[in-house]
Amino acid sequence: MSSFAKDLMAGERIVQRAHVAWVIYLPAMLVAVLAVGCTGFLLRAGEDARDAARILGPLLGLSALYLALSAWVRRGSARFAVTNKRVFIRYGVLRQRSTEILLSQVEGITVTQGFWARMFDYGTVVIEGTGGDAEPYLRIATPLAFRRAVQEQIELYTQKNSAPVPPIPAEAVPTDRYAELLKLDGLKQKGILNEDEFQREKRRILGA
Repeated sequence: MSSFAKDLMAGERIVQRAHVAWVIYLPAMLVAVLAVGCTGFLLRAGEDARDAARILGPLLGLSALYLALSAWVRRGSARFAVTNKRVFIRYGVLRQRSTEILLSQVEGITVTQGFWARMFDYGTVVIEGTGGDAEPYLRIATPLAFRRAVQEQIELYTQKNSAPVPPIPAEAVPTDRYAELLKLDGLKQKGILNEDEFQREKRRILGA
């Protein structure tokens, strides 16, 4: 089951997800390559260097493993989702941090990408709004697609909640006929209306 599914409201559905990009594994990969390269070089350098290789190789290997596991935990615990009502952001496994922003509270979403970020399609995402903390979320995969999904849902939400109210039919608007008749009678008393005009306006007001 999705980590967000149990928190969805009635009529709410997830339309887009995002996660931390795979580049988070790059430090572990670089250390692993360094471990292999150094070990191979030292083993060929002579008997004395082989002792160093037996120590340095495992140390670098353990470091690469630690970095890989840390990246795996971070990538698996960072979850992002856009629904037709909210934006979800969650971090953490044992200690979870959760942010939920209503679409009506989102004022803007900024994506920052450098050269390599554009090449590998990841970037920094900042959600600005009355319900957000404007915290930068680093190395988010496909950030432009995530931003586009948020903007589309905001537009749909705005259109849905700003539908024009149908006008009230004229016949449904109550008319104070008594007040109009009094006003009409006053005009007659002042000589502004003659008898024929008074009777014609009277019939109009009474709908006769």
